[in-house]
Amino acid sequence: MVGTVAVWKSAVAATNMHWYAGLLKPTFAPPPWIASIGALGLAASLALAVFRVLGTPDYLPDRPAALRLFGLGLVLDAAWSWLFFGGHHPSVALGTAAALAICVALTAWRFAIVDRRAGLMLLPWVLAAFFTFLLDLSIALRNG
Repeated sequence: MVGTVAVWKSAVAATNMHWYAGLLKPTFAPPPWIASIGALGLAASLALAVFRVLGTPDYLPDRPAALRLFGLGLVLDAAWSWLFFGGHHPSVALGTAAALAICVALTAWRFAIVDRRAGLMLLPWVLAAFFTFLLDLSIALRNG
């Protein structure tokens, strides 16, 4: 599940790099090669975290909610890539980026209740989601 979303997001971004290169971007926008390395590390962290939560007992009350939030986060992450890169709509993608940041923060909290290490493994995703929101906001403001 994590790998499929990561590959799909990378493909959508890669096929739209020419468009992205033409945008006015803030100074804190990372070059594509750094974003690609970060995405690979992030996918590994997500896979390990969900693996840990899936390894916990089914009867834990927070486990189902944690896994549902995780799935929603993956859907929002893929939707943001599609809206931003595929649709060429930074301003439209901004709402999805905000929802993603909130969802991912809640997911990390729920994961930490089920398995503290799994919750900590999601912290890079939380940081990446909030960074994505700030970057998208900055690009939307600069490019009308």
